[in-house]
Amino acid sequence: MTETLFGGLLLAAFLFFTSRRLGLSNFWAGILSGAIPFIAYIFYSTRYWPGGDVLAIHFAVYLATAGLLMVFGGMQQKKQRMHWGPKLIVGFFIGLVMLNASLLSIAMRGLPDSIAGIFLPNPDNQTVHTTFPGLIPHDRNKLYEPHLQQIEQQRNLGWQVSVDGFGVIKSKVGQTVKVTLRDANNQPIHGADITLALWRMANSADDRKLSFKETGDGVYTAELLLPDEGRWITELYIQHGEDDFLKKQSLYVDGND
Repeated sequence: MTETLFGGLLLAAFLFFTSRRLGLSNFWAGILSGAIPFIAYIFYSTRYWPGGDVLAIHFAVYLATAGLLMVFGGMQQKKQRMHWGPKLIVGFFIGLVMLNASLLSIAMRGLPDSIAGIFLPNPDNQTVHTTFPGLIPHDRNKLYEPHLQQIEQQRNLGWQVSVDGFGVIKSKVGQTVKVTLRDANNQPIHGADITLALWRMANSADDRKLSFKETGDGVYTAELLLPDEGRWITELYIQHGEDDFLKKQSLYVDGND
């Protein structure tokens, strides 16, 4: 995200000064310097949707940059020195761009370890995750009672469900996930339909759904490949006859360094 934000600013400046050298008026040079980077970003967003908030921030930054370039170009054309007032406005928008870029970078990628270690002490030496955890539905409490009923039904089944392969997962690296399924008598359960849904909290376009194949006595496997790092929510759904089993958990995917 920061690459497209600052890359668009550099492109806007290049387009403005190039257009002025080619004889284009200050007004139209400013229009082109704001419109072309944003149109290019819209085409980019059709393939890699970043979210409406990120799109709006890019639009505001590109528009503000074009306006500042037009003010600068107009004063340069009149050969006037810039008053401290416009300088203050320019400084404000530059600071605003830097702040927005920093907040978005923290929300999507988290704080750098060196900074997190200063402001977020971790006495247990565990991994600290500082990325945006996602939204919680306003009416989530309405779903709590059915959730308790589901837990009670699963407890009565007595199934033993273990999932292997979630220990260390890196983005863009294949990983085998294994589910071992046994009944209340510790006997393997054959012929179950097992699916695993994965939701990425930062970008729903990356969501995945896997189907498992039975490869042994009560053992089911599937190949997992996630496109990006960050916080994911997994939902394991098992159906065998008229019985079903649901298990949700949070998963953090590390970057492929």
